[in-house]
Amino acid sequence: MKALKIDGAIDTPEVNFDPETSIFSISGISHPENAKDFYGDILNWLDEYYENIRDRESTKIIVDFNFKYINSSSYKYLREIMKRIANFKNNGLQVEAIWNYQEDDEDLLNEGMVLFELPEVNLPYRCIPYA
Repeated sequence: MKALKIDGAIDTPEVNFDPETSIFSISGISHPENAKDFYGDILNWLDEYYENIRDRESTKIIVDFNFKYINSSSYKYLREIMKRIANFKNNGLQVEAIWNYQEDDEDLLNEGMVLFELPEVNLPYRCIPYA
């Protein structure tokens, strides 16, 4: 399976989902003109990835988010991404989630904490501040 790589732009984040390392990262600014189109490709890739690995044991996925800004429509799709990844965990895969945030951005910190603690997500996570 091929990696999903999307270069960041002025209003879209950089995406690097690598099936070889099982590290999925999204970073940058997210307020795409059409969040459904942008995040739809990611959701489709995750569905395909799960079909490829669901029978493997001991797969560990690392989800690494580093947003500088995320608008509400992007956040909605981010929840959908995390629901899929939570489904991986519910079906026996290990998941480690990391939410990076600028140390003085409490709003972004709270958005990450709320995301991972949603009942339909409920994943263990770490929040890591940076200067």
